[in-house]
Amino acid sequence: MTKKTLNKTDYKYWTKFRSSIKDTINKAELNKISQIHSRIFNHKFYVPCTCNPKTIQKWITDINEIYS
Repeated sequence: MTKKTLNKTDYKYWTKFRSSIKDTINKAELNKISQIHSRIFNHKFYVPCTCNPKTIQKWITDINEIYS
C-alpha cells in the first residue's frame, strides 16, 4: 500500500488554505479541494453539492490528515 501524500504544489496551497480564518469556501476553493481529494484518494473527480456540506467537510478532514 502506497502512502498518500500531497505534492509540492498541493502542499503549498493547503498551507495557505489552512491559514485562512474565514468559515466559508468559495467555488474555486471547492474545486481545488475536489481536485486534491480525487487525486490523493484515487476517485473520479467531481465537485460535491454545496447542499451537503458533510461531504465537503469530510474531504477537508481527509486532506488535513494527509497534510499533518
